[in-house]
Amino acid sequence: MSRPGKWVLFVAIGTLASGCAGSGPLKTSARDAARAPEDPLSRLIASADARLSGGVEQSRAGHLNRAREEFDRALDLYLNAPGGAYANPKVADAYKRTLEAIQLSEFEALAAGDGFSETLPEPAAIDDVADLPVAAGTPSEEARRIAEEALRIEVNDVKIEINDEVLSCIDLYQGPLRDWFSEALARGGRYLPRIREVFHSEGIPQDLAYVALVESAFKTGALSRTKAKGVWQFMPATGKRFGLKQDWWVDERSSPEKATRAAAQYLRSLYDLFQDWNLALAAYNAGEGKVGRSLDRHGVDDFWELSRTRGLKRETKNYVPMIHAAIVVAKAPAKYGFEVNPEPLLTFDTVPVKDAVDLRVVAECAGTEVGQIQMLNPELRRLATPAGRAWNVKVPTGAAEPAGECLANLPPEKRVTFRTHVVARGQTLASLSKMYGTSPAAIADANGLTRGKTVAKGAELIIPIDPRSAPVRRTAAVVRTASAQSAPHARTGDDSGRRVTYKVRRGDTLAAIATKYRTTIRQLKTWNRLRGTRVAAGETLTLFTNRAD
Repeated sequence: MSRPGKWVLFVAIGTLASGCAGSGPLKTSARDAARAPEDPLSRLIASADARLSGGVEQSRAGHLNRAREEFDRALDLYLNAPGGAYANPKVADAYKRTLEAIQLSEFEALAAGDGFSETLPEPAAIDDVADLPVAAGTPSEEARRIAEEALRIEVNDVKIEINDEVLSCIDLYQGPLRDWFSEALARGGRYLPRIREVFHSEGIPQDLAYVALVESAFKTGALSRTKAKGVWQFMPATGKRFGLKQDWWVDERSSPEKATRAAAQYLRSLYDLFQDWNLALAAYNAGEGKVGRSLDRHGVDDFWELSRTRGLKRETKNYVPMIHAAIVVAKAPAKYGFEVNPEPLLTFDTVPVKDAVDLRVVAECAGTEVGQIQMLNPELRRLATPAGRAWNVKVPTGAAEPAGECLANLPPEKRVTFRTHVVARGQTLASLSKMYGTSPAAIADANGLTRGKTVAKGAELIIPIDPRSAPVRRTAAVVRTASAQSAPHARTGDDSGRRVTYKVRRGDTLAAIATKYRTTIRQLKTWNRLRGTRVAAGETLTLFTNRAD
Protein backbone atom coordinates (compact mmCIF):
# COMPACT_ATOMS: atom_id res chain seq x y z
CA MET A 1 0.00 0.00 0.00
CA SER A 2 2.32 2.71 -1.24
CA ARG A 3 0.95 6.07 -0.13
CA PRO A 4 3.12 9.14 -0.84
CA GLY A 5 2.34 12.50 0.67
CA LYS A 6 3.20 14.82 3.55
CA TRP A 7 3.39 13.92 7.21
CA VAL A 8 0.52 15.34 9.23
CA LEU A 9 1.65 17.28 12.27
CA PHE A 10 -1.47 19.30 12.88
CA VAL A 11 -5.00 18.69 11.66
CA ALA A 12 -7.69 21.35 11.65
CA ILE A 13 -11.08 19.70 11.62
CA GLY A 14 -14.00 21.79 10.45
CA THR A 15 -17.07 21.36 12.59
CA LEU A 16 -20.55 21.65 11.21
CA ALA A 17 -22.65 24.25 12.98
CA SER A 18 -25.95 25.79 12.09
CA GLY A 19 -27.32 29.18 12.98
CA CYS A 20 -30.56 30.92 12.25
CA ALA A 21 -30.20 33.66 9.65
CA GLY A 22 -31.71 37.08 9.91
CA SER A 23 -32.57 39.39 12.71
CA GLY A 24 -35.65 39.98 14.80
CA PRO A 25 -36.83 37.42 17.32
CA LEU A 26 -33.62 35.39 17.32
CA LYS A 27 -31.71 38.17 19.03
CA THR A 28 -34.10 38.32 21.95
CA SER A 29 -32.81 36.59 25.08
CA ALA A 30 -34.56 35.46 28.24
CA ARG A 31 -33.09 38.51 30.00
CA ASP A 32 -34.60 40.77 27.33
CA ALA A 33 -37.94 39.06 27.86
CA ALA A 34 -37.75 39.74 31.59
CA ARG A 35 -37.29 43.46 30.86
CA ALA A 36 -40.16 43.56 28.33
CA PRO A 37 -42.77 46.32 28.63
CA GLU A 38 -45.96 45.66 30.56
CA ASP A 39 -48.06 45.73 27.39
CA PRO A 40 -49.63 42.22 27.23
CA LEU A 41 -48.96 41.83 23.53
CA SER A 42 -45.32 42.84 23.95
CA ARG A 43 -44.96 40.42 26.84
CA LEU A 44 -46.47 37.67 24.69
CA ILE A 45 -44.04 38.34 21.83
CA ALA A 46 -41.06 38.61 24.18
CA SER A 47 -41.97 35.29 25.82
CA ALA A 48 -42.31 33.61 22.43
CA ASP A 49 -38.99 35.09 21.31
CA ALA A 50 -37.30 33.69 24.42
CA ARG A 51 -38.67 30.24 23.60
CA LEU A 52 -37.52 30.63 20.01
CA SER A 53 -33.99 31.59 21.07
CA GLY A 54 -33.90 28.63 23.43
CA GLY A 55 -34.92 26.34 20.59
CA VAL A 56 -32.18 27.67 18.33
CA GLU A 57 -29.58 27.10 21.06
CA GLN A 58 -30.78 23.54 21.58
CA SER A 59 -30.68 22.93 17.83
CA ARG A 60 -27.09 24.16 17.64
CA ALA A 61 -26.17 21.75 20.44
CA GLY A 62 -27.72 18.91 18.44
CA HIS A 63 -30.66 18.44 20.83
CA LEU A 64 -33.40 18.31 18.23
CA ASN A 65 -36.19 17.08 20.46
CA ARG A 66 -35.61 19.82 23.00
CA ALA A 67 -35.39 22.36 20.18
CA ARG A 68 -38.74 21.25 18.80
CA GLU A 69 -40.32 21.47 22.24
CA GLU A 70 -39.15 25.06 22.57
CA PHE A 71 -40.37 25.88 19.07
CA ASP A 72 -43.76 24.32 19.82
CA ARG A 73 -44.08 26.37 22.99
CA ALA A 74 -43.28 29.54 21.06
CA LEU A 75 -46.01 28.76 18.52
CA ASP A 76 -48.48 27.76 21.22
CA LEU A 77 -48.11 31.19 22.84
CA TYR A 78 -49.37 32.78 19.64
CA LEU A 79 -52.04 30.18 18.95
CA ASN A 80 -53.43 30.55 22.48
CA ALA A 81 -53.47 34.35 22.35
CA PRO A 82 -56.91 36.00 22.67
CA GLY A 83 -58.49 35.68 19.25
CA GLY A 84 -55.66 33.54 17.91
CA ALA A 85 -52.37 34.31 16.19
CA TYR A 86 -53.94 36.57 13.55
CA ALA A 87 -56.34 38.58 15.67
CA ASN A 88 -53.87 41.47 16.07
CA PRO A 89 -51.57 42.74 13.29
CA LYS A 90 -48.61 43.08 15.67
CA VAL A 91 -49.00 39.51 16.92
CA ALA A 92 -49.66 38.19 13.41
CA ASP A 93 -46.44 39.76 12.14
CA ALA A 94 -44.44 38.31 15.03
CA TYR A 95 -46.05 34.90 14.48
CA LYS A 96 -45.07 34.89 10.80
CA ARG A 97 -41.49 35.89 11.63
CA THR A 98 -41.35 33.12 14.23
CA LEU A 99 -42.56 30.56 11.68
CA GLU A 100 -39.85 31.72 9.27
CA ALA A 101 -37.18 31.50 11.94
CA ILE A 102 -38.22 28.00 12.99
CA GLN A 103 -38.27 26.77 9.42
CA LEU A 104 -34.85 28.30 8.76
CA SER A 105 -33.41 26.77 11.91
CA GLU A 106 -34.75 23.32 11.11
CA PHE A 107 -33.53 23.37 7.51
CA GLU A 108 -30.11 24.68 8.52
CA ALA A 109 -29.85 21.92 11.11
CA LEU A 110 -30.66 19.51 8.28
CA ALA A 111 -27.92 21.05 6.14
CA ALA A 112 -25.39 20.87 8.97
CA GLY A 113 -26.05 17.21 9.58
CA ASP A 114 -28.94 15.70 7.69
CA GLY A 115 -28.01 12.10 8.23
CA PHE A 116 -26.62 11.89 4.72
CA SER A 117 -23.51 14.06 4.92
CA GLU A 118 -20.54 11.78 5.47
CA THR A 119 -18.50 12.42 8.60
CA LEU A 120 -15.43 14.45 7.65
CA PRO A 121 -12.25 12.32 7.43
CA GLU A 122 -8.84 13.35 8.72
CA PRO A 123 -5.52 13.06 6.87
CA ALA A 124 -3.65 9.85 7.63
CA ALA A 125 -0.24 9.92 9.27
CA ILE A 126 1.02 7.26 6.86
CA ASP A 127 0.78 9.64 3.91
CA ASP A 128 4.29 11.02 4.30
CA VAL A 129 6.41 8.17 5.60
CA ALA A 130 8.20 8.10 2.25
CA ASP A 131 9.44 11.68 2.61
CA LEU A 132 10.91 11.46 6.12
CA PRO A 133 14.72 11.74 6.33
CA VAL A 134 15.32 8.36 7.93
CA ALA A 135 19.00 7.50 8.50
CA ALA A 136 20.04 10.90 7.21
CA GLY A 137 22.79 11.25 9.86
CA THR A 138 24.92 9.22 12.21
CA PRO A 139 23.31 8.68 15.63
CA SER A 140 25.40 9.21 18.75
CA GLU A 141 26.43 6.47 21.13
CA GLU A 142 24.42 8.26 23.83
CA ALA A 143 21.28 7.86 21.75
CA ARG A 144 22.04 4.17 21.36
CA ARG A 145 22.58 3.78 25.12
CA ILE A 146 19.28 5.49 26.02
CA ALA A 147 17.39 3.29 23.57
CA GLU A 148 18.92 0.13 25.02
CA GLU A 149 18.00 1.29 28.54
CA ALA A 150 14.42 1.96 27.41
CA LEU A 151 14.08 -1.57 26.09
CA ARG A 152 15.20 -3.01 29.43
CA ILE A 153 12.36 -1.32 31.32
CA GLU A 154 9.88 -4.03 30.39
CA VAL A 155 9.83 -7.33 28.55
CA ASN A 156 9.66 -7.06 24.77
CA ASP A 157 7.53 -9.56 22.90
CA VAL A 158 9.00 -8.70 19.52
CA LYS A 159 12.71 -8.23 18.67
CA ILE A 160 13.53 -4.52 18.41
CA GLU A 161 16.56 -3.40 16.41
CA ILE A 162 18.67 -0.50 17.65
CA ASN A 163 20.32 0.42 14.35
CA ASP A 164 20.96 3.72 12.59
CA GLU A 165 17.55 3.74 10.90
CA VAL A 166 15.64 3.19 14.15
CA LEU A 167 17.71 5.75 16.05
CA SER A 168 17.17 8.36 13.35
CA CYS A 169 13.41 7.77 13.65
CA ILE A 170 13.67 8.32 17.40
CA ASP A 171 15.38 11.65 16.64
CA LEU A 172 12.46 12.57 14.38
CA TYR A 173 9.98 11.81 17.14
CA GLN A 174 11.96 13.99 19.55
CA GLY A 175 12.45 16.77 17.02
CA PRO A 176 10.18 17.86 14.12
CA LEU A 177 7.50 15.27 14.93
CA ARG A 178 7.52 15.88 18.69
CA ASP A 179 4.07 17.48 19.07
CA TRP A 180 2.48 15.02 16.68
CA PHE A 181 4.03 12.03 18.48
CA SER A 182 3.06 13.31 21.93
CA GLU A 183 -0.56 13.85 20.87
CA ALA A 184 -0.66 10.40 19.28
CA LEU A 185 0.65 8.75 22.45
CA ALA A 186 -1.98 10.53 24.53
CA ARG A 187 -4.77 9.62 22.10
CA GLY A 188 -3.62 6.01 22.16
CA GLY A 189 -4.84 5.73 25.73
CA ARG A 190 -8.37 5.42 24.37
CA TYR A 191 -7.53 2.22 22.51
CA LEU A 192 -4.19 0.64 23.52
CA PRO A 193 -5.42 -1.51 26.44
CA ARG A 194 -8.07 -3.10 24.25
CA ILE A 195 -5.70 -3.47 21.28
CA ARG A 196 -3.25 -5.36 23.51
CA GLU A 197 -6.05 -7.66 24.70
CA VAL A 198 -7.09 -8.45 21.14
CA PHE A 199 -3.50 -9.00 19.98
CA HIS A 200 -2.84 -11.33 22.94
CA SER A 201 -5.96 -13.34 22.13
CA GLU A 202 -4.88 -13.65 18.48
CA GLY A 203 -1.27 -14.57 19.30
CA ILE A 204 0.19 -11.27 18.06
CA PRO A 205 3.06 -9.47 19.88
CA GLN A 206 1.41 -6.75 21.95
CA ASP A 207 4.21 -4.31 21.13
CA LEU A 208 2.86 -4.22 17.59
CA ALA A 209 -0.05 -2.17 18.90
CA TYR A 210 2.10 0.82 17.94
CA VAL A 211 1.71 -0.02 14.25
CA ALA A 212 -1.51 1.98 14.62
CA LEU A 213 0.45 5.02 15.82
CA VAL A 214 2.54 5.10 12.65
CA GLU A 215 -0.44 4.32 10.42
CA SER A 216 -2.98 6.80 11.78
CA ALA A 217 -1.86 8.37 15.08
CA PHE A 218 -4.81 6.39 16.55
CA LYS A 219 -7.38 8.42 14.60
CA THR A 220 -10.45 6.41 13.66
CA GLY A 221 -11.37 8.87 10.91
CA ALA A 222 -7.95 8.89 9.24
CA LEU A 223 -8.21 8.54 5.47
CA SER A 224 -5.14 8.31 3.25
CA ARG A 225 -4.93 9.60 -0.29
CA THR A 226 -5.11 6.01 -1.53
CA LYS A 227 -8.40 5.52 0.41
CA ALA A 228 -6.95 3.43 3.23
CA LYS A 229 -9.04 4.19 6.31
CA GLY A 230 -9.24 3.94 10.07
CA VAL A 231 -6.79 3.34 12.90
CA TRP A 232 -5.30 0.41 10.99
CA GLN A 233 -5.50 1.98 7.52
CA PHE A 234 -7.20 -0.86 5.71
CA MET A 235 -7.58 -0.54 1.97
CA PRO A 236 -11.18 -1.27 0.84
CA ALA A 237 -10.42 -4.68 -0.66
CA THR A 238 -8.25 -5.83 2.25
CA GLY A 239 -10.87 -4.67 4.74
CA LYS A 240 -13.56 -6.71 2.99
CA ARG A 241 -11.19 -9.68 2.86
CA PHE A 242 -11.07 -9.64 6.65
CA GLY A 243 -14.77 -9.12 7.18
CA LEU A 244 -15.01 -5.33 7.58
CA LYS A 245 -18.34 -4.17 6.14
CA GLN A 246 -18.30 -1.10 3.94
CA ASP A 247 -21.46 0.40 2.52
CA TRP A 248 -23.20 3.76 2.24
CA TRP A 249 -24.10 3.76 5.94
CA VAL A 250 -21.21 1.96 7.63
CA ASP A 251 -17.45 1.60 7.23
CA GLU A 252 -16.14 -0.86 9.80
CA ARG A 253 -12.55 0.02 8.93
CA SER A 254 -13.17 2.93 11.34
CA SER A 255 -14.39 0.64 14.13
CA PRO A 256 -11.52 0.31 16.65
CA GLU A 257 -12.81 -3.03 17.90
CA LYS A 258 -13.59 -4.72 14.58
CA ALA A 259 -10.65 -3.26 12.68
CA THR A 260 -8.22 -4.24 15.45
CA ARG A 261 -9.46 -7.82 15.27
CA ALA A 262 -9.06 -7.74 11.48
CA ALA A 263 -5.56 -6.21 11.76
CA ALA A 264 -4.49 -8.95 14.16
CA GLN A 265 -5.73 -11.63 11.76
CA TYR A 266 -4.02 -9.95 8.82
CA LEU A 267 -0.73 -9.62 10.68
CA ARG A 268 -0.95 -13.24 11.76
CA SER A 269 -1.50 -14.37 8.17
CA LEU A 270 1.50 -12.31 7.04
CA TYR A 271 3.71 -13.77 9.75
CA ASP A 272 2.60 -17.27 8.84
CA LEU A 273 3.61 -16.49 5.26
CA PHE A 274 7.04 -14.93 5.92
CA GLN A 275 7.91 -16.34 9.38
CA ASP A 276 9.41 -12.96 10.29
CA TRP A 277 7.68 -10.00 11.94
CA ASN A 278 9.70 -7.34 10.11
CA LEU A 279 8.81 -8.84 6.75
CA ALA A 280 5.21 -9.16 7.91
CA LEU A 281 5.19 -5.43 8.75
CA ALA A 282 6.73 -4.58 5.39
CA ALA A 283 4.01 -6.64 3.69
CA TYR A 284 1.32 -4.90 5.77
CA ASN A 285 2.53 -1.66 4.20
CA ALA A 286 3.46 -2.74 0.67
CA GLY A 287 1.43 -5.92 0.16
CA GLU A 288 2.53 -9.52 0.49
CA GLY A 289 2.97 -9.95 -3.26
CA LYS A 290 5.40 -7.05 -3.52
CA VAL A 291 7.51 -8.24 -0.58
CA GLY A 292 7.49 -11.87 -1.74
CA ARG A 293 8.61 -10.96 -5.26
CA SER A 294 11.36 -8.68 -3.93
CA LEU A 295 12.74 -11.40 -1.66
CA ASP A 296 12.88 -13.83 -4.57
CA ARG A 297 14.42 -11.30 -6.93
CA HIS A 298 17.21 -10.23 -4.57
CA GLY A 299 17.87 -13.57 -2.94
CA VAL A 300 17.59 -12.37 0.68
CA ASP A 301 15.39 -13.40 3.60
CA ASP A 302 15.78 -10.47 5.98
CA PHE A 303 14.02 -7.09 5.97
CA TRP A 304 17.11 -5.05 6.78
CA GLU A 305 19.03 -6.66 3.93
CA LEU A 306 16.07 -6.17 1.60
CA SER A 307 15.79 -2.49 2.59
CA ARG A 308 19.32 -1.92 1.26
CA THR A 309 18.25 -3.07 -2.20
CA ARG A 310 15.95 -1.42 -4.69
CA GLY A 311 13.30 -4.02 -4.02
CA LEU A 312 11.17 -1.82 -1.74
CA LYS A 313 9.87 1.70 -2.04
CA ARG A 314 11.20 4.28 0.37
CA GLU A 315 7.93 4.38 2.29
CA THR A 316 8.24 0.70 3.22
CA LYS A 317 11.94 1.07 4.01
CA ASN A 318 11.07 3.85 6.46
CA TYR A 319 7.91 2.21 7.77
CA VAL A 320 9.44 -0.68 9.71
CA PRO A 321 12.12 1.34 11.58
CA MET A 322 9.48 3.93 12.47
CA ILE A 323 7.45 1.20 14.19
CA HIS A 324 10.54 -0.02 16.07
CA ALA A 325 11.29 3.57 17.15
CA ALA A 326 7.71 4.15 18.28
CA ILE A 327 7.87 1.05 20.47
CA VAL A 328 11.14 2.20 22.05
CA VAL A 329 9.92 5.70 22.90
CA ALA A 330 6.51 4.49 24.07
CA LYS A 331 8.17 2.14 26.57
CA ALA A 332 10.06 5.01 28.22
CA PRO A 333 8.61 8.36 27.13
CA ALA A 334 10.11 10.20 30.13
CA LYS A 335 13.62 9.27 28.97
CA TYR A 336 12.89 11.20 25.79
CA GLY A 337 11.36 14.22 27.49
CA PHE A 338 7.71 13.35 26.90
CA GLU A 339 5.13 14.02 29.61
CA VAL A 340 2.28 11.88 28.38
CA ASN A 341 -1.18 12.01 29.95
CA PRO A 342 -3.01 9.18 28.21
CA GLU A 343 -6.65 9.81 27.43
CA PRO A 344 -8.95 7.47 29.35
CA LEU A 345 -9.91 4.17 27.79
CA LEU A 346 -13.19 4.49 25.92
CA THR A 347 -15.91 2.53 27.68
CA PHE A 348 -19.49 2.24 26.59
CA ASP A 349 -22.79 0.42 26.75
CA THR A 350 -24.80 -0.59 23.71
CA VAL A 351 -28.45 0.03 22.90
CA PRO A 352 -30.26 -1.89 20.14
CA VAL A 353 -32.13 0.30 17.66
CA LYS A 354 -34.13 -0.51 14.57
CA ASP A 355 -33.87 1.35 11.30
CA ALA A 356 -32.38 4.82 10.93
CA VAL A 357 -32.16 6.90 14.09
CA ASP A 358 -30.61 10.36 14.11
CA LEU A 359 -27.47 10.36 16.28
CA ARG A 360 -28.51 13.75 17.65
CA VAL A 361 -31.64 12.09 18.99
CA VAL A 362 -29.50 9.24 20.41
CA ALA A 363 -27.32 11.82 22.15
CA GLU A 364 -30.33 13.55 23.62
CA CYS A 365 -31.75 10.27 24.89
CA ALA A 366 -28.36 9.34 26.37
CA GLY A 367 -27.92 12.72 28.04
CA THR A 368 -24.71 13.56 26.19
CA GLU A 369 -23.47 15.53 23.19
CA VAL A 370 -23.67 14.25 19.65
CA GLY A 371 -19.86 14.46 19.36
CA GLN A 372 -19.53 11.84 22.11
CA ILE A 373 -21.90 9.50 20.28
CA GLN A 374 -19.92 9.95 17.07
CA MET A 375 -16.64 9.24 18.88
CA LEU A 376 -18.10 6.02 20.29
CA ASN A 377 -19.51 4.98 16.90
CA PRO A 378 -16.89 6.08 14.33
CA GLU A 379 -17.88 3.29 11.94
CA LEU A 380 -21.14 5.13 11.21
CA ARG A 381 -20.47 7.17 8.09
CA ARG A 382 -23.61 9.25 8.45
CA LEU A 383 -25.24 11.11 11.30
CA ALA A 384 -27.57 8.16 11.81
CA THR A 385 -27.77 4.44 12.39
CA PRO A 386 -28.29 2.42 9.21
CA ALA A 387 -31.73 2.33 7.63
CA GLY A 388 -33.48 -0.97 7.13
CA ARG A 389 -31.55 -2.97 9.72
CA ALA A 390 -31.06 -3.45 13.45
CA TRP A 391 -28.00 -1.83 14.97
CA ASN A 392 -26.33 -1.74 18.37
CA VAL A 393 -25.44 1.90 18.94
CA LYS A 394 -22.84 2.69 21.61
CA VAL A 395 -23.68 5.15 24.38
CA PRO A 396 -21.67 6.31 27.43
CA THR A 397 -21.34 3.78 30.22
CA GLY A 398 -24.41 3.85 32.43
CA ALA A 399 -26.65 5.46 29.81
CA ALA A 400 -28.01 2.28 28.23
CA GLU A 401 -31.18 1.99 30.28
CA PRO A 402 -32.47 5.58 29.97
CA ALA A 403 -31.34 5.81 26.35
CA GLY A 404 -32.97 2.49 25.47
CA GLU A 405 -36.26 3.48 27.07
CA CYS A 406 -36.20 6.89 25.41
CA LEU A 407 -35.43 5.47 21.96
CA ALA A 408 -38.02 2.73 22.29
CA ASN A 409 -40.73 5.31 22.98
CA LEU A 410 -39.79 7.80 20.28
CA PRO A 411 -42.81 8.84 18.20
CA PRO A 412 -42.28 8.16 14.48
CA GLU A 413 -41.91 11.84 13.57
CA LYS A 414 -38.92 12.19 15.91
CA ARG A 415 -36.95 9.17 14.81
CA VAL A 416 -35.19 10.74 11.84
CA THR A 417 -34.81 14.02 10.01
CA PHE A 418 -34.38 12.37 6.61
CA ARG A 419 -36.27 13.24 3.47
CA THR A 420 -38.19 10.42 1.81
CA HIS A 421 -39.97 10.15 -1.51
CA VAL A 422 -42.80 7.88 -2.63
CA VAL A 423 -42.10 6.93 -6.22
CA ALA A 424 -44.80 7.99 -8.71
CA ARG A 425 -45.54 6.43 -12.09
CA GLY A 426 -42.75 7.03 -14.59
CA GLN A 427 -40.20 8.32 -12.07
CA THR A 428 -36.66 6.97 -12.28
CA LEU A 429 -33.52 7.37 -10.22
CA ALA A 430 -32.30 9.83 -12.83
CA SER A 431 -35.43 12.00 -12.65
CA LEU A 432 -35.44 11.87 -8.83
CA SER A 433 -31.79 12.88 -8.71
CA LYS A 434 -32.56 15.99 -10.77
CA MET A 435 -35.57 16.80 -8.59
CA TYR A 436 -33.57 16.66 -5.36
CA GLY A 437 -30.17 17.87 -6.54
CA THR A 438 -28.35 14.61 -5.84
CA SER A 439 -27.13 11.72 -8.01
CA PRO A 440 -28.73 8.42 -9.10
CA ALA A 441 -25.81 6.54 -7.55
CA ALA A 442 -26.32 8.23 -4.18
CA ILE A 443 -30.03 7.32 -4.11
CA ALA A 444 -29.25 3.75 -5.15
CA ASP A 445 -26.55 3.34 -2.49
CA ALA A 446 -28.70 4.85 0.25
CA ASN A 447 -31.50 2.41 -0.46
CA GLY A 448 -29.47 -0.70 -1.30
CA LEU A 449 -30.66 -0.68 -4.92
CA THR A 450 -28.92 -2.14 -7.92
CA ARG A 451 -27.97 0.72 -10.17
CA GLY A 452 -29.95 0.76 -13.39
CA LYS A 453 -32.79 -1.29 -11.90
CA THR A 454 -36.33 0.05 -12.38
CA VAL A 455 -37.88 1.51 -9.24
CA ALA A 456 -41.41 0.33 -8.52
CA LYS A 457 -44.25 2.81 -8.23
CA GLY A 458 -45.17 3.39 -4.59
CA ALA A 459 -41.71 2.50 -3.25
CA GLU A 460 -40.54 4.80 -0.48
CA LEU A 461 -36.97 5.92 -0.99
CA ILE A 462 -34.52 7.73 1.26
CA ILE A 463 -33.19 10.76 -0.61
CA PRO A 464 -29.63 11.79 0.29
CA ILE A 465 -29.81 15.51 -0.43
CA ASP A 466 -26.55 17.37 -0.91
CA PRO A 467 -26.42 19.85 2.02
CA ARG A 468 -24.34 22.28 -0.03
CA SER A 469 -27.11 22.94 -2.52
CA ALA A 470 -30.61 21.53 -2.13
CA PRO A 471 -31.33 22.61 1.46
CA VAL A 472 -30.40 26.18 0.58
CA ARG A 473 -32.95 26.27 -2.22
CA ARG A 474 -35.59 24.67 -0.04
CA THR A 475 -34.97 27.19 2.73
CA ALA A 476 -35.43 30.10 0.36
CA ALA A 477 -38.69 28.62 -0.89
CA VAL A 478 -39.95 28.20 2.65
CA VAL A 479 -39.17 31.83 3.48
CA ARG A 480 -41.14 33.04 0.48
CA THR A 481 -44.08 30.82 1.40
CA ALA A 482 -44.11 31.92 5.02
CA SER A 483 -43.76 35.59 4.17
CA ALA A 484 -46.58 35.42 1.64
CA GLN A 485 -49.05 33.88 4.05
CA SER A 486 -52.26 35.72 4.65
CA ALA A 487 -54.27 35.18 7.81
CA PRO A 488 -56.16 31.90 7.50
CA HIS A 489 -59.84 31.71 8.29
CA ALA A 490 -59.49 29.62 11.40
CA ARG A 491 -61.99 26.90 12.02
CA THR A 492 -63.72 26.59 15.31
CA GLY A 493 -61.80 23.42 16.11
CA ASP A 494 -64.47 20.79 15.37
CA ASP A 495 -64.42 18.18 12.63
CA SER A 496 -67.75 19.00 11.01
CA GLY A 497 -66.30 19.89 7.62
CA ARG A 498 -65.49 17.64 4.68
CA ARG A 499 -62.88 15.01 5.55
CA VAL A 500 -59.71 15.27 3.45
CA THR A 501 -56.67 13.00 3.33
CA TYR A 502 -53.60 15.02 2.40
CA LYS A 503 -50.24 13.53 1.37
CA VAL A 504 -47.38 15.76 2.47
CA ARG A 505 -45.20 17.00 -0.35
CA ARG A 506 -41.57 18.00 -0.33
CA GLY A 507 -41.22 21.43 1.30
CA ASP A 508 -44.64 21.33 2.99
CA THR A 509 -45.04 22.71 6.50
CA LEU A 510 -47.96 22.53 8.89
CA ALA A 511 -48.29 26.30 8.58
CA ALA A 512 -48.62 26.13 4.79
CA ILE A 513 -51.08 23.23 4.94
CA ALA A 514 -53.15 25.03 7.60
CA THR A 515 -53.26 28.16 5.45
CA LYS A 516 -54.27 26.19 2.36
CA TYR A 517 -57.19 24.50 4.12
CA ARG A 518 -58.18 27.47 6.31
CA THR A 519 -57.46 25.81 9.61
CA THR A 520 -54.75 26.10 12.27
CA ILE A 521 -51.53 24.30 13.14
CA ARG A 522 -53.01 23.36 16.48
CA GLN A 523 -56.05 21.76 14.83
CA LEU A 524 -53.87 19.81 12.40
CA LYS A 525 -51.83 18.54 15.33
CA THR A 526 -54.98 17.56 17.21
CA TRP A 527 -56.56 15.74 14.27
CA ASN A 528 -53.37 13.78 13.57
CA ARG A 529 -52.07 13.42 17.14
CA LEU A 530 -48.84 15.19 16.28
CA ARG A 531 -46.55 16.27 19.10
CA GLY A 532 -44.27 18.47 17.02
CA THR A 533 -44.59 20.75 14.01
CA ARG A 534 -42.46 18.74 11.60
CA VAL A 535 -43.94 16.63 8.81
CA ALA A 536 -42.06 14.56 6.25
CA ALA A 537 -42.69 14.08 2.56
CA GLY A 538 -44.92 11.06 1.98
CA GLU A 539 -46.81 11.27 5.29
CA THR A 540 -50.59 11.43 5.13
CA LEU A 541 -52.63 13.85 7.22
CA THR A 542 -56.32 13.82 7.97
CA LEU A 543 -58.13 17.15 8.12
CA PHE A 544 -61.60 18.63 7.88
CA THR A 545 -62.33 21.64 5.75
CA ASN A 546 -65.13 23.74 4.31
CA ARG A 547 -62.91 24.88 1.47
CA ALA A 548 -64.43 24.33 -1.94
CA ASP A 549 -61.88 22.79 -4.28
